[in-house]
Amino acid sequence: MEKRFARGFTFLSAFTWAHAIDNLLEPLNNTTDQGPVVPYNRQLNRGNSNADIRRTYAFSSTYELPFGRGKSMLNRGGVLNALFGGWQVAGILTLRSGIPFTVTTSGGITNAGGADRPNRIADGTLPSDQRTIDQWFDVSAFKVQPQYTYGNSGRNILFGPGLRNIDLSVGKSFPIGEGRRLQFRAESFNFTNTPAFNLPSHNINSLGVGAITGADDPRRLQFGLKFIM
Repeated sequence: MEKRFARGFTFLSAFTWAHAIDNLLEPLNNTTDQGPVVPYNRQLNRGNSNADIRRTYAFSSTYELPFGRGKSMLNRGGVLNALFGGWQVAGILTLRSGIPFTVTTSGGITNAGGADRPNRIADGTLPSDQRTIDQWFDVSAFKVQPQYTYGNSGRNILFGPGLRNIDLSVGKSFPIGEGRRLQFRAESFNFTNTPAFNLPSHNINSLGVGAITGADDPRRLQFGLKFIM
């Protein structure tokens, strides 16, 4: 949905459902442990792509506050216009589901030149009310494969935390003579300071498996001035 700019207001709203499947390692996508279990049979590596984000919603909007000269409220110049006129608020809301990850083992147990994955004996996905950053998935659903055997767990079978983010900006233009103005902007990335958690530790035979120990940047603020001629 889109509302073109009128009466100081515009917005763009979009929802995307998608599903991506591949059988390839993506070395430029900051991925690890994605190699095929059997190097000469890539079909065993077929699964959800690293970019398999199922649901994404984005809403962006800009609103010019109705105050000051030429506006519907406080339509006058002088001090009132200098204080309240020319302000603009803009924001971007992003909601998306989590990205997939592969449960692995380490230590070269398979000893066949491919990726090491455990045996999967249950689903591994915890109900939403049981998922925490200390235990994101059901670790008991995976068992370390016997030595010199291939585990049956697939690639990118579980999903990490989703994302909720709001970026917000507030700006004001100050006219300086004819055809010139000074623009002030205050911007906040991750305005609500909502944690954007990383993927959990997914190596079954390592300490802290299933726990999330990191997150993306917290709230960031920046200010700027621009002289426009």
